[in-house]
Amino acid sequence: MTTIRGAHADHLVPLDEIVAHLRDAGHSVGKTRTAVVDGVRAMGSAFTADELAAAVPQVHVSTVYRTLGLLEEIGAVRHVHLSHGPAVYEHAASADVRHLVCEVCGRHVGVPSEVFDTVRARLARDYDFVLDGSHFAIVGRCRAHAEP
Repeated sequence: MTTIRGAHADHLVPLDEIVAHLRDAGHSVGKTRTAVVDGVRAMGSAFTADELAAAVPQVHVSTVYRTLGLLEEIGAVRHVHLSHGPAVYEHAASADVRHLVCEVCGRHVGVPSEVFDTVRARLARDYDFVLDGSHFAIVGRCRAHAEP
């Protein structure tokens, strides 16, 4: 079964329980919001709000954005900024992924967050800083565009 992260990072919630979590948080869930939730369920692991809006053309784009905000609030999705384009939303189960983006070609690679464990530990130890890195991509250059 596909799952998403709930409000608590250690609690996984099945995708089919999003509506229940919205109601538990005090939000009404009618046909329009249900259509957006169904659209989120059908999307791949990463999508823009406009892609979601195109998938549910019967729903006004402003409602799609508001619903995405509520879904972030309950921990069903999160957004990440990969570059200068629109934010990308992903199912919160992808929370253990960090994003690398080539500043030349825009190539995007998702890598497990534990790749950064050594750096995270050093920053905490030597600089008293806790690295998150989940909201913004790490920008650099892919192998094809790395300078010799």
